[in-house]
Amino acid sequence: MDFEPALVQELKTITALGGRIYPLFAPEATKHNGVPYLVYASSEGVRDKTLGGYLKSKEVRGELNIVAARYGDMKAITKQVIDLLVSMEQRQIGTDGPFIQELIYQQPVEMYEPQPDLHRCVIEFSSYFDER
Repeated sequence: MDFEPALVQELKTITALGGRIYPLFAPEATKHNGVPYLVYASSEGVRDKTLGGYLKSKEVRGELNIVAARYGDMKAITKQVIDLLVSMEQRQIGTDGPFIQELIYQQPVEMYEPQPDLHRCVIEFSSYFDER
């Protein structure tokens, strides 16, 4: 299993999200319908390189956006997401996913979006692992 499907499988263990985990963008949601949810973005990453050429190890950067109707709900889910990210270090993620050697996340950024009347928290992270 590749990194992204393994990450999604891990995120689905956060029951408060109700399985609402989307790549890149979410279906239209309002304060009363379709929240909370999480939007993720990642890439194929960058493989490490030595003088002898490219290695199997690489860095994959990602971004998680937690969106909720209530500030308290957003805070609680953010804590669960951070706990999950921290727990991924030094273990295999998902079903037969990569073994995460190191995971570093950045300071979460919280914001309020007045147009949909929703609270958002953005977490950027970098994961390091060997490709199979």
